[in-house]
Amino acid sequence: MTSSWQIRQRRAMLVAAAVIGVAGSVRAEGEEAGASIPPRLQGLAVSGRALPLVADRIDPGKPLGYCNPANDQPEIRVTIPNLRNSRGNLRISLYGPDADQWVGTKGGKLIRFDVPAQKGEMKICMPLPYGRGIYAVGLYHDENANEKYGFTSEGYGFSNNAKAGLFGPPPHKDAAFSAGQLENDLEIRLRY
Repeated sequence: MTSSWQIRQRRAMLVAAAVIGVAGSVRAEGEEAGASIPPRLQGLAVSGRALPLVADRIDPGKPLGYCNPANDQPEIRVTIPNLRNSRGNLRISLYGPDADQWVGTKGGKLIRFDVPAQKGEMKICMPLPYGRGIYAVGLYHDENANEKYGFTSEGYGFSNNAKAGLFGPPPHKDAAFSAGQLENDLEIRLRY
């Protein structure tokens, strides 16, 4: 008979495997999707198959994820209210409407940012490559900055605060949201 502790451990391992899909490496993702990092963004922790569509909207002179109040292009502003410390990075990935390109699918990320973690509340802005439409977000707090999700110690979250399923990430439909024209505000609470 399986104990409740074993069930929780198994579930944590499956969620970790799904969140690791949010991770990926910058070089592999860009190569796989046929997208390269534009020279002006080299050195920033940014990648994704839709990066060429939004590269001109990322200011390399500002911190990655900077929310420009004068921006007149479609973006999402993600508020993460509960980072438990300032160690490592927050890795945030934007996905499109295709459920087959959701967490864990190679090349599925439209854009990914690695932003230095800040204890308490953080706000991250990401340009929307296709303007108005359906998107979903997955993120995790990479506390040791090793680009790997530590399922027993690091927090994760999804848009709509969708809960991970028993066997991995939530279904895409649970995390998907409809983005309007310009600013789209989301709040995602990390689950540690």
